[in-house]
Amino acid sequence: MHAQHDRSRPATVPSGPILLRGDHRASLSGAELLDFPAEDRTVTVACASGTRHTATWTGVPVFDLFDDVDLDDETTHLVVESADGYRVCIDVYDALDAVLAYARDGTPIGEEHDYETRFIAPDVDGSRTVKGVRAVEARALDPSTDPESLEDISKRP
Repeated sequence: MHAQHDRSRPATVPSGPILLRGDHRASLSGAELLDFPAEDRTVTVACASGTRHTATWTGVPVFDLFDDVDLDDETTHLVVESADGYRVCIDVYDALDAVLAYARDGTPIGEEHDYETRFIAPDVDGSRTVKGVRAVEARALDPSTDPESLEDISKRP
């Protein structure tokens, strides 16, 4: 589902900055994140435990975040990292519909969880939806590079 978010309920400003790396680097504050146009995505997240949760996530389309840092046309993957070092490498095509979410079902994520943002995409497995996002980096990987070599999934999402 792609819908513009109704901002009638004020969002809680995420507290930590988010580092963006494209051709240039930028640090985006929580207030700046909320300045971007928001969209909703209804996504079912399949957890490692086997439970499935369908929710409407509100956030900024991930590729909109790269407007000021320039995204290389050769980008093949996004490396998304959490505050605790959990890091995944997502194929750019799987991330096309992704949002950096700050609300779930209309409630700021931080009001119900110990993290404030989440990388959410319809075609990305639940264990790869990073919680507490602190960095998103665009990478152009050589075909011989294993994307998993850029990951650190030793911490549970």
